[in-house]
Amino acid sequence: MLRFLSVILALALLSAPAEARRKKEPVLENNKAYVFYLKSCPMCRKALKHIDERYLSRPDVVRVDLAREEGRALLQQCVQKFGIKGVVIPVFCIGDKYFMGWSGKAAAALDSYIVEMHGG
Repeated sequence: MLRFLSVILALALLSAPAEARRKKEPVLENNKAYVFYLKSCPMCRKALKHIDERYLSRPDVVRVDLAREEGRALLQQCVQKFGIKGVVIPVFCIGDKYFMGWSGKAAAALDSYIVEMHGG
């Protein structure tokens, strides 16, 4: 029975479109500002509120949900890029800079980095 199910699964995978089988890993882009968050995190919600108030319509400010596999893959790239040892969310990865956590100082840093990155 197990062998039969294995054959059925293999046939299903082979019949799936090639694009679906070759899922591309997302890539961290230097010309975008990423905010990595979890919906259950109170500091993340505050950061997202700030981002929504100022940058909601900007495609270069990307919200990344860490509950999703793609979000965790992007965060791993940020961690490797900067050699981060311990992660505190929210995490902001902006070009050649990163910071973690949320406060008034973090809000000012985010705004400053976005202005620096793309002129506001």
